[in-house]
Amino acid sequence: MKYLLRPNPPYDFALTADATRYYSVLHQFRDGRLWHALRVGEARVLVVVTGGRDPDAPVLETEVVAAQGDFDEKQLEVKLRRWLDVDAHLRPFYRQAADDPVLDGTVQRLYGLRLLRTQSVFEALTITMIEQQIALSAAQKAERWLVKTHGDTMAYAGQTYPLFPEVEQFAQLPEEALHPLKITYMRMRRLLAVARAVVDGYALEALADASQEDAYHALMQLHGVGHWTAAWTMIRALGQYVYVGSADVALRAAVGHYWQGRAEKASRAETDALFNRYGFYGGLASVYTLMRWGMERYASLGVDSGD
Repeated sequence: MKYLLRPNPPYDFALTADATRYYSVLHQFRDGRLWHALRVGEARVLVVVTGGRDPDAPVLETEVVAAQGDFDEKQLEVKLRRWLDVDAHLRPFYRQAADDPVLDGTVQRLYGLRLLRTQSVFEALTITMIEQQIALSAAQKAERWLVKTHGDTMAYAGQTYPLFPEVEQFAQLPEEALHPLKITYMRMRRLLAVARAVVDGYALEALADASQEDAYHALMQLHGVGHWTAAWTMIRALGQYVYVGSADVALRAAVGHYWQGRAEKASRAETDALFNRYGFYGGLASVYTLMRWGMERYASLGVDSGD
């Protein structure tokens, strides 16, 4: 079974697929093909995606190569479109970025980049809470352990493809089961509290259809969720690009490097003032800046090189 998707241009498939390693441990990009396992209802589906070379005339061919259980084909197509972020419009942001030589340089470097979305709000929130105030290498090590130990897998042609733990699986874990994450005990308790609240009826997944304002407000009511966590959860799960904020030290380092030409981090006030200039597109500008910073910083050293 194949799906032919035509994203809104520009869409650079190779760049987008390769960039997943900087923010996700659930994708595998090999030899120009992106592999990912998804849940569709009660079924598990393994897909492989290939794309053309022209970001201004993008075409994605998505093939189902394995399935465990029956699934609705239309439901899968909806999931594929959301996951691959095919319906977003980047050109208005790019036009605004053209007025800033530094941001325009970042856009040209990352022309056609999309961030692939998580399968659920729970997945995005859990990953982001794990990543609070720790190095990328430590966060990804923790995330790999979590999906390997408590998630599900699909096997195909000698390779194993992980799926993030379902909220029901996660909610049943005792706190000590999360100790290998090597995050604070308070954060472990907060992760479990969120999962158990969802199992008890809290409509976390309803945020996928909420307005940006309502989704942000709901996330900020959860214990352990501040602005940075709410913003990244919305970016990952909803494709809503909220400004990540100057509490992100990597963003301040990037502003110091790209805009100010110095090794020192920009101040919080300087960083906020810069991205506030972009108004509605401040969130996208901050994410593109962070992606460029991370990709250039880790390109020769590998993602697991520490912070």
